[in-house]
Amino acid sequence: MRTALALQVATFARSLTARLATVLLIAFPPLMSVGMVMIARSADAAGPSAAKLAPYREGTVGEAVAALSGQVVSVVALIGVGFAVAWLVGREWVDRTLGSLFALPVSRAEIARAKLLVVGAWAAACLTLAMLLTAAGLGAIADGSFTGAVVAQLVRVWVAGLLMAALALGFAWVAVRLRGYLGAAGAIIAVTAASQILAMLGVGAWVPFIAPAMWAGAGGAAEAATIGPASLALAVAFAALAAWASVRAFARARLD
Repeated sequence: MRTALALQVATFARSLTARLATVLLIAFPPLMSVGMVMIARSADAAGPSAAKLAPYREGTVGEAVAALSGQVVSVVALIGVGFAVAWLVGREWVDRTLGSLFALPVSRAEIARAKLLVVGAWAAACLTLAMLLTAAGLGAIADGSFTGAVVAQLVRVWVAGLLMAALALGFAWVAVRLRGYLGAAGAIIAVTAASQILAMLGVGAWVPFIAPAMWAGAGGAAEAATIGPASLALAVAFAALAAWASVRAFARARLD
């Protein structure tokens, strides 16, 4: 496993996809969460965008930032991690390097697990740093923002982000089945769009890709209250099943 991990770390670290996704995961949540609230509460927040910014004027600054971060982190984790794992897995077909894996002194199952572990560890580190930067930005713009409720919400957003990242690892299965990362990229976009529709239909609590986001406040406080342990347990189980299926599919991949 150590050999497989070293190979995947080196491959992932050199990729442009990983670098772009790193910026997305780390910089976008604090910039969007803190920035949108600051814009909404500025004196010149008027015009056509005033209605869209209105929800971010409600409550204290800390509450607004913490609530908005739930929406931002959930989407960024799914898309950013999804694209990263799709690239790391799908590149074996696109770059025609799958054949070389047969010569390595490790099984393809170990290589697949190494890919998921590398992306998973990277995602956890990025999301943790993003939440720390969000908290730092919040502290910089508003003294006394860290009430118990705000801290609890930020922790909830962090946990939800990790769960969304774990769910995104399942797109590795799509990359294997479609032999490349373009098909997986299309699946990520399709899942994101379908999630929006299903959430509006009121069935999001039982859709693994929606429940963690709703729990983090993406649909508002009322929607978050509808997400219980069973919904989150279903999302965890789905993430584990998708990861297992991804490893199994990669281990059985053939050159023809």
